[in-house]
Amino acid sequence: MLTDYLVIGSGIAGLSFALKVSEHLPESTITIVTKSEANEGSTKYAQGGIAVVSDFINDSFEKHIHDTLAAGDGLSKPEIVKFVVEKAPNRLEELLRYGVDFDKNHKREYDLVKEGGHSSNRILHHNDYTGIEIEESLLKVIESRPNISIVTNFFALDLIIENDVCCGVYVQDVVSERLHKIVSKITLLATGGIGQVFDVSTNPIVSTGDGIAMAYRAKAVVSKMEFVQFHPTALYNPDSRPSFLISEAVRGKGAVLRTINGKRFMSNYHKEKDLATRDIVARAIATEINKTKEDYLFLDCSSISVPEFERCFPKIKKKCESLGLNITNEGIPVTPAAHFICGGIKTDICGKTSIPNLYACGECANTGLNGANRLASNSLLESLVFSHESAMNSISIIRGIQYPESIQAYKNTDNKISYSSNYIQKEFSEVNRIMSNSVGVYTDNKMLNNARRSMKIKYKRVEELCMMYSVSPKLYELRNIIQVALLILQQSIERNENKGVFFNRDLIK
Repeated sequence: MLTDYLVIGSGIAGLSFALKVSEHLPESTITIVTKSEANEGSTKYAQGGIAVVSDFINDSFEKHIHDTLAAGDGLSKPEIVKFVVEKAPNRLEELLRYGVDFDKNHKREYDLVKEGGHSSNRILHHNDYTGIEIEESLLKVIESRPNISIVTNFFALDLIIENDVCCGVYVQDVVSERLHKIVSKITLLATGGIGQVFDVSTNPIVSTGDGIAMAYRAKAVVSKMEFVQFHPTALYNPDSRPSFLISEAVRGKGAVLRTINGKRFMSNYHKEKDLATRDIVARAIATEINKTKEDYLFLDCSSISVPEFERCFPKIKKKCESLGLNITNEGIPVTPAAHFICGGIKTDICGKTSIPNLYACGECANTGLNGANRLASNSLLESLVFSHESAMNSISIIRGIQYPESIQAYKNTDNKISYSSNYIQKEFSEVNRIMSNSVGVYTDNKMLNNARRSMKIKYKRVEELCMMYSVSPKLYELRNIIQVALLILQQSIERNENKGVFFNRDLIK
């Protein structure tokens, strides 16, 4: 299969990249591959919204820049932060042109809300399902572009690298189990996050770090993987996977955290109390949970009127009611959950990785924006800005790129025996258990080193299995989450200072 542009992933990053290329190069061929359905990914689970300065009377670029740098705890790149924040209004205008609808108040002005770490109300949203609104709007526009094809249920196995240049990807059709080579001039990794490395995560089941793992195996630079952000308020429901997210915007509307004994506690941890940045709130919750020996505490929403809650958070209200929870009287049981990887495939300001003709954007990329901790609702913005820059840069170079003369066959294609799915599921659970116990909101040297030893053994074993048995998405997902787990552990061990979401008890001075 030949295509000018190959996009791996169908979230906001991949879709907006494809649309931008389609507009500027209508004669080009663009292929989007996704391992599940086109709308399945982290984008559609985004509740809060997108951070953009649009009220220049009460807000400013300087405030947004300051808030992002403060959240990043000194490890965000100031020039990247400034670039992203100042490009935000342009990218917002494009979303509006694509038909995305954001809520407005009675004055027909944007209903801007506030989340943790923000000094002003600047979050645009569509109730509490902004991600679904964006995903569906972009997919609708994609349908009208004849030069864009979406191929669903194609699992990416490994990047095609010829003479140290990326030339596409090896994939397996999940339905027919046939292997294919998709050869491209430009390849974009927009594969999302790594949440399924952990037992409790807000990420969808498809978030197994495939893009990061593939890029690392292809010798791309992967960095800052120790910075795994835990969202402070996932709905406590042990029978559910993924965990249901309780948007930070609920606290922005006035909800407060309380222990199971009804006491507020965030004033003991930060001057911003319940609206401190996610790293601070998640650690505070974990500390309070540990004190009571319970698995959760409560988000008290009683200060928000029932009509207001229903208007702003209909998805959350419906979910809580389905579980028999009385939001007004009882509060919502919450606990921290793995949410976002702040590191990933290292890119420059144009989205280029260290491998020629390979770009990355969205959660799988480390652009330098987030540093040690992502500011709430900056993720959708980051995806939009860098998908645009990646598209523009790739458009400027594609005419000088030729398809390779030949592509080597994928390994072990002759093997016909499938490996036990029971073993794969058992190993998945074991990796989840080890990582959740070793690299949660807190960690220490002993836990990190013990976990790394275990994961090295597992990775060696799974590599052997991939060579011995037939290709299967579940086996290769297992390989990917173990690869990602090793990267998190190794870079956590190398980190010698607590920053942002990374907190090693042995580094306390």
